[in-house]
Amino acid sequence: MKINIHKFVNSLFVHCFGFFLILSTLVVNALITPLTVVSAASDITPQYTNNDTGVFPTNSWTIPRQSNVINHQGGNILSGWDKTNTWNGDSNNTSNSYLKFGTDNNNPDYQIRKYAKETSTPGLYDVYLNAKGNEVKNIKPIDIVLVVDMSGSMNASVNGGNDRVGAARQGVKNFLQTINDARIGKYVNVGVVGFSSPGYISNSGTLSENIDSSDNPAHISRINNLLSKEFKGGTFTQLGVRTGQNMLTNDSNDHKKMMILLTDGVPTFSYKVTAATTIEGMDYGTSFSSNRDEPGFTSQLWRVSGRNRVPTSYSATGKIIRDTWPATLGESLLAKNQGTELHALGIQLSKDVGYTNNSSNTYLSDIQVREHMQLLASAGLYRDANSASDVETYLKNQAKDVLSQFNTVNQGTISDPLGSQFIYGDDTPTVKSVGDSVVQNLPTVTKSNGSISVSNINLGKDQEIQIHYQVHLNTESDNFKPDYWYQMNGKTTFTPTKDSNAVEFGVPSAKGPGTELKVIKQWQELTDSSKRPDSISFEVTRTMNNQSNDWRATGTLSKSDNWSKTFKQLNRNNQSVSLPAYDNKGGTFNYQVLNESTDGYVSSITNKTNESTITNTQYGLIIDKYASNSKNKLIGAEFIVKSTDGKQSYTLKDNQLQQLTPGDYTIQETKSPFGYQLDSTVYPITLTQDGKWSSSGQGINVKSPTTDGNGYKDGFSIATDKSNNTDKNNVVRFVKNDTFKKFDLTVNKVDKTTGNALKGAKFTLTDSDGKTSVYKETDPTSTFTFENLSSGTYTLKESKAPDGYIASKDVTMIISDDGSVKVTNNNGDWKSTLQNDAGNNQISLTVNNSNKTVFPSTGGTGIVRYMLIAGAFILIALGASGYYIFRIMRGNRS
Repeated sequence: MKINIHKFVNSLFVHCFGFFLILSTLVVNALITPLTVVSAASDITPQYTNNDTGVFPTNSWTIPRQSNVINHQGGNILSGWDKTNTWNGDSNNTSNSYLKFGTDNNNPDYQIRKYAKETSTPGLYDVYLNAKGNEVKNIKPIDIVLVVDMSGSMNASVNGGNDRVGAARQGVKNFLQTINDARIGKYVNVGVVGFSSPGYISNSGTLSENIDSSDNPAHISRINNLLSKEFKGGTFTQLGVRTGQNMLTNDSNDHKKMMILLTDGVPTFSYKVTAATTIEGMDYGTSFSSNRDEPGFTSQLWRVSGRNRVPTSYSATGKIIRDTWPATLGESLLAKNQGTELHALGIQLSKDVGYTNNSSNTYLSDIQVREHMQLLASAGLYRDANSASDVETYLKNQAKDVLSQFNTVNQGTISDPLGSQFIYGDDTPTVKSVGDSVVQNLPTVTKSNGSISVSNINLGKDQEIQIHYQVHLNTESDNFKPDYWYQMNGKTTFTPTKDSNAVEFGVPSAKGPGTELKVIKQWQELTDSSKRPDSISFEVTRTMNNQSNDWRATGTLSKSDNWSKTFKQLNRNNQSVSLPAYDNKGGTFNYQVLNESTDGYVSSITNKTNESTITNTQYGLIIDKYASNSKNKLIGAEFIVKSTDGKQSYTLKDNQLQQLTPGDYTIQETKSPFGYQLDSTVYPITLTQDGKWSSSGQGINVKSPTTDGNGYKDGFSIATDKSNNTDKNNVVRFVKNDTFKKFDLTVNKVDKTTGNALKGAKFTLTDSDGKTSVYKETDPTSTFTFENLSSGTYTLKESKAPDGYIASKDVTMIISDDGSVKVTNNNGDWKSTLQNDAGNNQISLTVNNSNKTVFPSTGGTGIVRYMLIAGAFILIALGASGYYIFRIMRGNRS
């Protein structure tokens, strides 16, 4: 006995221990398996690298010859990343780089892929998102009964032209075809019940085709034939629902049960209610007799009293039954309580006029009719059809809903926000079916508020959609960095079903190139480089297709750069900005220096593609002074040059080069050369910022002074001989002619021997035209003054000599235009003096007179006699001297 007990205890221990091990294993598996799935799922989450070169997929693939875009690899839960590093990016490829989800890598529940590729436009990218579905594993078939109102009011001839019959027939046909096209017909069993009032479409009031597989062509044909029958009679909705539910109940299986009711009006027939209950204020029949209520044209019960119709009612377990609704609602409630999902479509419902059958009366308003109809359907499954075409649309959506129940992607969504460094292209996002099985009902794609949303995605086996849109890399933003990887989108998610968690797409990254601006500084100076600064600042613009815009940036070039530098960055809005090669539309940028200003210089800019040469040139003024009507330069003049703003003032001498900065100036002579008339006329001159000269609004373009007779005209010209810039126009010459002052001639009459002044003489001064000048005689009358003599040839004639004196010869005096004076035939001294004051130039002429008697030199009458006597004495002396010499020489020989 003890041995048996011992064996029993051992056996019990072994069994308990074994059970414990099994239970432990189950518990551990139950705990570990979810953790393993979560871990595997996390492994498939896209991964990104973030460093100095940007943000980009860690596990990536690229398209050959496309260096500015990088995409995320595909992968799956168990195997990790697919290691595919490159492929051509053809959008028709539906095998590469998918992220696969589910426990079977060879048959995933769903797959997603997102990638981008360059277009022929720089910075513009095609973006593709793909989503693949599959069929649900362990599919539970569904049984559907279509309950169709075949009453006469469905006919266009009765209801005012609305072909509800045709819409119902076509809608059912499309419904069945859609299911078969999706190749799930073997999982969807369909039956049809057509209902009317008894004795019209049949004695019972119904026509039916029992539930069978929707991929059975003969069955489908019988359904279509059934609905091709004539629609007539009243609306016995309760009968249709009861027959439909019986069909579902008789098909005993664990399939999902679904009824779709199509009706266009209130129930005009029902079974009499024998018991009822009230739910939320509405009466529902719970049991019924085989007798019928038949109001015929209304839901309101009525009877004939005499010749009139009057309302009627009856009681059922304390509930007053006044219309057909309690019976109809009660029948639908019984069906729903048996697990049937009841859908209902109210077709162009209107008010119920009641027992009077008079349209001016109302028993139930159209709103009340709809409220009752909604109670027929399961919660949230009632719809209105406002037109006959809405019937087809409703059935199409019903087919889509049926299909979605077999899809791994059911009412899925995609959220695809745009990356911060990108802008959308001009295209509209598109969606298309790309799988082996066509997706009949494509999802809805919207783009708004910087995000693309895709909704209502339903994908089954071999079904795939592809969304396409375009984005531009936003190179025009100030924070753009060349050759830096920017993520094209934010976190992009896919939610396959309403109740599932979102998973992430891999997000591509893109970059764009930058460019450089070369700036060269040249100096063209007239005097010296002492005014040259150590650095200069300049403003830059950028153009595309030679079209300017308001983009501006600044740069600095310095002496330490040797006045030449290549810029990859400039300053804009107090921050350093890079220079993208392309704009947001892919057009090539051309960077150019727009302006630069250096004090004391005129700046000119020569631009090439991304290269600018700034030339700073000193501009100047030189003044040449000429005697009027000659080309003889004068010296000794001075001018004042003032800027009109009063900030600059220079004193210039003739032939002196003065540097000028852009501005408006005036020139005025302040000192004339000796002997010349001062001209205080003010002459304006302007130098523009771009180095253009003008005076009084007229441009100065002539290259040399304008001749005028024997001289030059007053005015401005370009001094090409003094200019040293490329265009030889940075110095302007101002020519100013001065007129010699007139002369005053002073004649002094003196005795030739004594030099004493002589009075009593008279003179005339005649010019070459014979005009005689009037002289001014001073007191004493030995001095004669002829005033205001212009240039020309004059003859001074002594018309009367002083008493006792011989008249002098005529004197010729020539006054040239240049102020030179020449006197001939004068027997006395003369001189000319040029004045630099307000007075005229002066000529002083001394005329000597000789006495008639005393000195031959004065013209006395005894000169011949004295000369004869003197000659005789000379001859005698010469003869005596010769004889004496002869005697001496003779004596010596002897």
